[in-house]
Amino acid sequence: MIRLKKYRDWSLKKKLLIFSALFILGSIYLVAFISYYKYTRDFEAQAGGRVQQIIEQVSFNIDSYLDDLYRLSLSVYLNDGIMEAIEETYDSSSLAQLEKRRLIENYLEEMLIYPRGDINRVFVITDEIYSSGRLQVSVDDTKLVKQYGWYKQAMATRDTIFVPAHMQQMVNQGPKVFSIVRQLRSTRNSDRILGVIKVDANYSGIENISRKVDMGKDGGLFIVDNRNNVIYQSTPRLDAVRFVKEIRRSGKSSTKVTYDGTPYLLNTTLLPRSNWSILAVNSLPELNAGARETRNFGLWIALLSAAFAFILLLWFLNKFLKPLLTVVRLMREVERGDLTVRFPDKRGDEVGYLGSSFNSLVSRISKMLEENTQLVKQVYETELLQKEAQVLALHNQIKPHFIFNTLNMISMQMQIGNQPKAIDHIHKLSSILRSMSFWDKDITLQREIELLNAYLSIQSSRYDGRLEYDIRIDPSLMSYPVPALLFQPIVENAVIHGCETKREKTTLRIYSELSGSRLRFVIRDTGIGMDPAALERLRRRLDGGPDEGPPPGPPVSDGSVGSGGSGGSGGRRKGHGIGLVNVNKRIRMKYGADYGLSVDSKLHHGTTVTIDLPVPSQEESGHV
Repeated sequence: MIRLKKYRDWSLKKKLLIFSALFILGSIYLVAFISYYKYTRDFEAQAGGRVQQIIEQVSFNIDSYLDDLYRLSLSVYLNDGIMEAIEETYDSSSLAQLEKRRLIENYLEEMLIYPRGDINRVFVITDEIYSSGRLQVSVDDTKLVKQYGWYKQAMATRDTIFVPAHMQQMVNQGPKVFSIVRQLRSTRNSDRILGVIKVDANYSGIENISRKVDMGKDGGLFIVDNRNNVIYQSTPRLDAVRFVKEIRRSGKSSTKVTYDGTPYLLNTTLLPRSNWSILAVNSLPELNAGARETRNFGLWIALLSAAFAFILLLWFLNKFLKPLLTVVRLMREVERGDLTVRFPDKRGDEVGYLGSSFNSLVSRISKMLEENTQLVKQVYETELLQKEAQVLALHNQIKPHFIFNTLNMISMQMQIGNQPKAIDHIHKLSSILRSMSFWDKDITLQREIELLNAYLSIQSSRYDGRLEYDIRIDPSLMSYPVPALLFQPIVENAVIHGCETKREKTTLRIYSELSGSRLRFVIRDTGIGMDPAALERLRRRLDGGPDEGPPPGPPVSDGSVGSGGSGGSGGRRKGHGIGLVNVNKRIRMKYGADYGLSVDSKLHHGTTVTIDLPVPSQEESGHV
């Protein structure tokens, strides 16, 4: 799987190229789309205004057309003779009925002379059906007319009834028409309903007016009445009723809707006389097709221009960044340890200044490395000699008198026939001597306590009951790693300056404390202790200060625990704290200045040494 580099790991050239390309292309596309958006919004607003004017003109033409129908439906009220003929009831003689029919139909025929030619036929329906039209057709004189819905509506209301497009009724083989139906009432008694008058107009009249408006192949023009009956539709592909409901819900004359995933621009106007809605539907994708072509053409031109600009930018960057990349390459050579490289180009610009500064810096680094190498060598040799001296002092402190005294004690035990005790002491002495081989390593606390028990057991036998010791270490700490020979130099001083200088019993207690991230061991004895001056001198030595020598007066030990000298078989000796100082330095070199030894002592009351170590992690405690 290919892993992309993080941005901060990209080269400077790559960053400049990518961001320059993004800025160029982003600016081009931003300008193109903002221009396209602004243009289409303005164009849609202008197109909506033009369409609104067109449908208002269509509305005016259709309204004029309907006005003739409404006036024609009221014209019978203007002729009193015709109204009397319609209102009077004649006898059932054929001659009277014929005269009445001739009178009414002649008047209806005269009515059709002046109005526009689209008006096809007029019906007066009372007990009989009277009709006149522009074409001579036979009238269906059946009495089924009262079953028509428009007849029932007209008889029930004084409002004008509009009948949508239908095949002409009450005639044989009539054309497709739409009709105006009005209730006919008596002029003598307005509560008396005489019948209805029905005016039929050719549907082709509305078609001819509406067909002149072109809404495109994906749009359409619709005329819908207030009952959502479609009077005219230029295409059956669109749902006119749904569009009408949407624009009525918006309460505006123009709005945008989405139908089957295509956005449309809707414009509407109302015919007040008929309460019809004229709805113009324009497909926005079709309306903006020219704008999209212009936008796409502009984008292609912009892309070609951006590609040309990008090529020029690439050439410029290669030319401009070449000396800078040379400096970067030389810096990488320096990182690999080659301090002989130099920037070769002599330039007077900022890159030339950078190159000369680089050469100067490399020269100074080379010189400083040579000086530091000599200095480190000297410091390392000095520290190594100091450590060797400390280790030698530590070994000399532990080995001579203790070993000689122990061997002497073993010899005496063998002479008096106490072989088991002598053998046990031999094993313990052997274990102590083996521990000298790993003085600079870490061992477990359990192993350190075993060595300490071996040492104290030998010394307790040697002093024949004048030494008592008590070791109480938390068993959960036994697996913790500690520096080897951590307790023995301190405990040895306590034994020497306790048992060897006192005839009374000396008690030694060793216990542990665990406090947060700090592991503490306390070694407390009941030896002769130290006076304040000796204690202060020892503390200064633990802190790294010089030894100012013993205080005036009779010689006094530097402390039961604190002297560090290896006493002989008897007598008092003045020590110098070498054991404590060495242990303290080993701890500080390993763990830092926050850890080490602290000493508290009081003359004739004993001495307490506290060892502070960090608590090791689980990983450290498991890998000693």
